[in-house]
Amino acid sequence: MTEYSIAELMAVCLSREIGDGEVVLQGLYSPLPMLACLLAKKTHAPGAVYINVSDSIDSDPDYLPFSSADPKLHEGAVGIIPLCETFDLAQQGRLDLIFLGAAQIDQYGNTNLSVIGDYHRPKVRLPGGAASSFLCAVARRTVIWVTRHSPRVFVERVDFITGQGFLDGPGRREELGLPGEGPKRVVTNLGVFGFDEETKRMKIESLHPGVSLEQVRENTSFELIVPEEVPLTSPPTEEQLELVRRMDPYGVREIEFRK
Repeated sequence: MTEYSIAELMAVCLSREIGDGEVVLQGLYSPLPMLACLLAKKTHAPGAVYINVSDSIDSDPDYLPFSSADPKLHEGAVGIIPLCETFDLAQQGRLDLIFLGAAQIDQYGNTNLSVIGDYHRPKVRLPGGAASSFLCAVARRTVIWVTRHSPRVFVERVDFITGQGFLDGPGRREELGLPGEGPKRVVTNLGVFGFDEETKRMKIESLHPGVSLEQVRENTSFELIVPEEVPLTSPPTEEQLELVRRMDPYGVREIEFRK
């Protein structure tokens, strides 16, 4: 098997979340989801509808731009859809999947992109979630990606809920009338995680090669649900790696891993 980077593995893992025929949205500062959407379209999900924050539909640039809102993402597009119309699409229940980043995430999949500390006197003011709270409520499902899995990111309770996960446990989304299914998967530099059907708590689905269960536990501030046997994350195929490297000759996929 050809060697691959963690960025390449994460991009492939994210692409696996896209089903053929699904409508998918990728937002700002999303190099890995941007690559994942393009990869899925060229492999297992040619019928997926890929919408990005540059307002293009099914773009096909000859290389991955450094900005996920770059006009280059209009290349090869079959159409243009203003972002406000994408929100309407979501409210109609026609947006199947959104990708979401997080500065903090808790055991119920709630995400924080707003503040660290008290909201009125924060230690750190984050960039904000833009439309996260709206989209997490109405999109059919959410997939979260985190490139630095650490106790500061994976916290017992987020300081502020920017994007709704399962809130404080099972049934809460339904009580509030949120039509979306909530978070489906979390992909990090250590592994792939899902959510237990009954408790809605985060669970381990697979660990990346070379990552131990102890390492994941040390970098998570809450107790994860662990299966009796923890699978190894499936590696990228030769075809996937070839496509990733051809689409991204400038290494945009590595940006989030640079210190």
